[in-house]
Amino acid sequence: MAKNTSTTLDLSIIVVSYNTKLITIQTLETAIADLKADNLLNRVEFFIVDNDSKDGSVEAVKKFMAKQNVKYTVIANKDNNGFAWANNQAIKQSDAKAVILLNSDTITQRGAFKILLETFAEHQIKEATAHLDSEEKSFTDRLGIIAPMLLNTDKTLQAQGGNFPSLLSLSAQMLFLDDLPVIGKFIPSTQHTGRNERMKKSDKKLTSVDWLGGTAMMIRKEVIDEIGMLDDGIFMYGEDIEYCMRAKHHHWDIAIQPQAKIIHLGNVSAGSENALTGEMKGYVYLWSKFKPSWQMPIMKMILWKGALLRLWLHKFITKDERRAGIYHRILSKIWSF
Repeated sequence: MAKNTSTTLDLSIIVVSYNTKLITIQTLETAIADLKADNLLNRVEFFIVDNDSKDGSVEAVKKFMAKQNVKYTVIANKDNNGFAWANNQAIKQSDAKAVILLNSDTITQRGAFKILLETFAEHQIKEATAHLDSEEKSFTDRLGIIAPMLLNTDKTLQAQGGNFPSLLSLSAQMLFLDDLPVIGKFIPSTQHTGRNERMKKSDKKLTSVDWLGGTAMMIRKEVIDEIGMLDDGIFMYGEDIEYCMRAKHHHWDIAIQPQAKIIHLGNVSAGSENALTGEMKGYVYLWSKFKPSWQMPIMKMILWKGALLRLWLHKFITKDERRAGIYHRILSKIWSF
């Protein structure tokens, strides 16, 4: 079905694919099933942006979507310029009240999209509070970015988001300070994992965070109109932190809605060399964009020490030669990032 240019749509769902034919179809199938169950199909459009896949993804997606009673657009790129760049192509064409960046390796759980849309509807924007400090206003006065609770395939909680990058929060993550008994959960960390985790699976209320992952990030149109697109200077890893940092600078609130749930398969590949290297490069990019130049060598030393700790851990404790090899290679590159 051709793209509908109506401005009455509630949501644009953007899925970026790259050689993930089967799981991309699964992502679309579960998302459509959830929308259909809540009678939302006529209020939503899909954008599937393929970054030059070689596994027949484009043809498979077109064949699948043609059978669905849903508005959709397939964008088939002839090269791969990254996750942010691909999402921006769709965001520019969206006419909906909100967009959600939905990873191609997700499984939507029942009611997720309805709950997220209702959350925005229930928290109307209060422009009069925009100039106030966070201590002077409710964190939902200008709720601009939300995400569901992410789950692993076994339905256990998958941690996401964290505190904005600082020398302290980065040290907590890289040097395992956030895993310290008792005090670890009180130390700000760029990644809310382990003892620093801020959410529990039993949580029911909106949880305020500095940043949340781009796995299933829903953004109001007003936020995009005010702060612009994703930073396509980042190929992958860190674009979600960067976008949330800009949003917070413009007094937009960010939260996780634990009543909406989506399974994220990608956590199983979080230890890949591309992911681990991309995370390090992402921090370097963020520091070059937002932080004073004098912090850069200190930040890189924190990354270097963190990589060294992980090298020792995997070489001598877990005996994971593959991971040890990855961190050995990262150590040799950090100062050139």
